[in-house]
Amino acid sequence: MKILVCGYGNPFRTDDGVGHILAEDLERVLGERGEETELSLEHQLLPELAEAFSRFDLLIFCDARVPSDDGGDVEGYRIEEIAPDPHLEGLNIHSVGPGWLLALAQSLGRGVPPSVLISVEGESFDFGDEITPECRERMERAEKTFLKWFGEKYPAKS
Repeated sequence: MKILVCGYGNPFRTDDGVGHILAEDLERVLGERGEETELSLEHQLLPELAEAFSRFDLLIFCDARVPSDDGGDVEGYRIEEIAPDPHLEGLNIHSVGPGWLLALAQSLGRGVPPSVLISVEGESFDFGDEITPECRERMERAEKTFLKWFGEKYPAKS
């Protein structure tokens, strides 16, 4: 299975860098499992990424998120399968999310493989190059949960 693991965010804004750390961890673990992986670390998602999606069997996006008041993030992270979504919040490139990139790939006639977004709640988005202990703990729980899901959905070949 060929997998693109894309972490995005600003690694110099404390917890906003959790996407990079999580993506690097997942790329390493999935590679050790025997999957063919490619790592992409971005400050923000750019339209150019969409062109390569059809080369992969699975896309994994990793990002930080601000805490939610909707009660949906009891664990402090979300793991969700995502689909193409042409909705763009705002009028600038900072509004591009993975769903929009999938929609772009689809509109260009490119294949859109199954895709997953892992978003981890951050505590601090101030300047700094280390994530907070709370964010690291959430990231580790998210990684463990994702790897369990992945192993069940895509069992290792014997």
